[in-house]
Amino acid sequence: MRKVIQNIKSASKARQLLQEQKFYDCIELCNTQIESTPNDFYSFYYRAQCKTHLKLYDEAIQDFEEALVNADKNAFPNFMKELKQEIGVRIVNIYRRQRMTEKALGYLDILIQQYPKYSGGFTERAGILSDMGQYQLALDNINIAIKHSPKDKKLIDFRAELINFITS
Repeated sequence: MRKVIQNIKSASKARQLLQEQKFYDCIELCNTQIESTPNDFYSFYYRAQCKTHLKLYDEAIQDFEEALVNADKNAFPNFMKELKQEIGVRIVNIYRRQRMTEKALGYLDILIQQYPKYSGGFTERAGILSDMGQYQLALDNINIAIKHSPKDKKLIDFRAELINFITS
């Protein structure tokens, strides 16, 4: 029980350091936590986010992938499902930043196949397609995302931008 409480406190502190943009402090805390608890989802998850901010993209992807492995070992699979979806989009976003468009789209195809009702996958794909100038395909993906998240104002605004772009 003491170990669980320590893990919760460590994850909370890591989240706080990440929010304060104290990336190196957060990474140090996560490294310490991983040494004592190698299967700790949150330590890999927060460390990956820090490495993304620091543009250490390959290391961030490795940590996100390790977090995914550890998510499958977690006692709360429903909660982990949402985080796994988010991590998938974060990995795609790293590929997008690196201009690895084909790899990003391939990863998205797998993510969307696994989670067909997750609007984040369609939203990210719409962003990539928009970057590529494929506005109609981007609009098609945003419409699917809105079908799954009809009250998401960002999606509705993005759709309006795409429609404006296509019709002007």
